[in-house]
Amino acid sequence: MGIQKNVKSPMTKDLLMTYTFYALFFIAFLSYFIFGLQSLAVSLVCVGVAILCDLLLAKVTGKGNRPSAAVFGLIVAMSYSLGLPQYTMIIPQDIPTLAGGLEQYLYPALITAVGLIVFKQIAGKAHRKYVNPAAISKLLVLGLLFMLITPAALDYSALIPNDHVDTIFLLNPLTQDAFGGPDFYPMDTSAFGSTLLSCYSNSYTPYSLGSYENPLPDVLFTMLFAKFHGWIGGFSSIIVIIVGIALFLLARGYIKWRITVSYLVATAIFAAVMGGIYGGDILLRVIFHVFMGSSIFMAFFMATDPATTPITKLGQNIFGVGLAIITILIQTYTGFLGASIVGLVIMNVATPILDKVGIPKPSEERKKIKLPKAQRFETAAVTDCIRCGKCMTVCCKNLPVILIKEAIDKGDWAKAEKLGVAYCDNCGHCSFVCPARIDLKNIIVSARDKIQKQ
Repeated sequence: MGIQKNVKSPMTKDLLMTYTFYALFFIAFLSYFIFGLQSLAVSLVCVGVAILCDLLLAKVTGKGNRPSAAVFGLIVAMSYSLGLPQYTMIIPQDIPTLAGGLEQYLYPALITAVGLIVFKQIAGKAHRKYVNPAAISKLLVLGLLFMLITPAALDYSALIPNDHVDTIFLLNPLTQDAFGGPDFYPMDTSAFGSTLLSCYSNSYTPYSLGSYENPLPDVLFTMLFAKFHGWIGGFSSIIVIIVGIALFLLARGYIKWRITVSYLVATAIFAAVMGGIYGGDILLRVIFHVFMGSSIFMAFFMATDPATTPITKLGQNIFGVGLAIITILIQTYTGFLGASIVGLVIMNVATPILDKVGIPKPSEERKKIKLPKAQRFETAAVTDCIRCGKCMTVCCKNLPVILIKEAIDKGDWAKAEKLGVAYCDNCGHCSFVCPARIDLKNIIVSARDKIQKQ
C-alpha cells in the first residue's frame, strides 16, 4: 500500500544543513579563545561571501540554497590554516605563510567564491558533484597563488608552505633534518616531542606537565585540547570529536560515520607501521597523525560529505582506509601537513568505482524495518539527491535504491534490472526517509513495471 505522500521522516536536507551549521558555528565560536578575533573574522568573511554568491546565482538561475551556502562558507573557514605560535622557530622572511595581513581574509574569501560558484553550483548542475568543493578549490586557489607569488622559494611544491617543513620534521629517508644532519635518523621521543610543541604550543616553556625527556603529557594536552597553528576548525581535537559525534547522533543514518571511524583507525595503524619502519617514538607519531588539526576536522566534517563519497558500507570503509594511507604517505614524504585535502580529492575521484563495491543483494523475503517517527508536511519541496544512502538502509527488500535511480536516470535499464529493481514491492520506505523528498518509490515502481512489460 505504501506510505502517504506528505507523511515523511522529519529529516530534510535543510534540517541536515542546519544541524551542520550549528556544529560548525560552535567550533568557530570557540576558536576565538585560541586564535582571537581573526578566526571569527575569517568565518564571517567566508559565510558572507558564500551567501552573497548564492544570492547572485539565485538571481541568475532562480535556484539557491542559503543554508547549504552558509555551511560551505564555514567549512572553508574551518579548513583554513591560521596563525603561527608566538614562540615558534624563526621562519625565513622569503617564505610565504597563510596567516597575517589582509591575505588571511582575501585567500579564504577567494576560495569560498571559487568553490561555491564553480565546484558547488555549476558542477552541481550535472546533479552530481564528484569532488569536495572546499577541498578542490583550496588546492587550486592556494596552489596557483603560491606558484605565481614565489615559485622559486618553495622547495617541494607550490602546495607546501615552507613553515611546515621548518617546524615539524617527520624524518624519513627522503628528507634531511633541519640541522643539516644525515638523511635519516630515528625520531626519538625528546626531539619529536620538542618539534611538535614548537609548532603547536604557544608557550616559551611548553613543558608544564612533563619535560624535554618526557614530553608526552604536554604533547597530549596540546594535540587534544589547544593547538595554536593550523586549521581553525582543528584547534581542539576534543571539541571536534564531541561536536562531531553529537552531529552524527542528531542526524543518525544520514551522515556516513563509517568513513570517519575507518579513517581514524587506519591512520593510527598506518602511522604506527611507519614508526616501526623508520624508528622513533611510535606513540608520538600516532598522536601527531591522528590529532593534527587538518586530520581530525577533515575526518568529521569533510570526508563525510555525502555527495562526494561512496554509497555502500564497504565502499565507505575502503574510502576511509585509502584516505588515511594517502594522507600519511604525502605527509611523510613531502612534509605537507595539509595532505588530507589532497587525499580527499583523490578518494572523491575514486568514489564512482567504490560505489560498485559491496552492493547489497536483493532479498526475496520482506525484511522488517524500523522507520523514524513520521511527520506530516503541508508541502514536500524536492531538491537534488545528496547521496546520503539512507534509502538503501530502509528498503524492505535490501535494494540499492539510489544506485537503481541513478541507472534509471541514465536510461540504463539493464543495470537497473541487474541491481534488482524487479524485487521492489512498493513499500515506500525509501521515499519516506529521503531528505531530498525525491519520490523514489514511484520512480522505482515505474521502472520495474516498464522492464517487466518488455
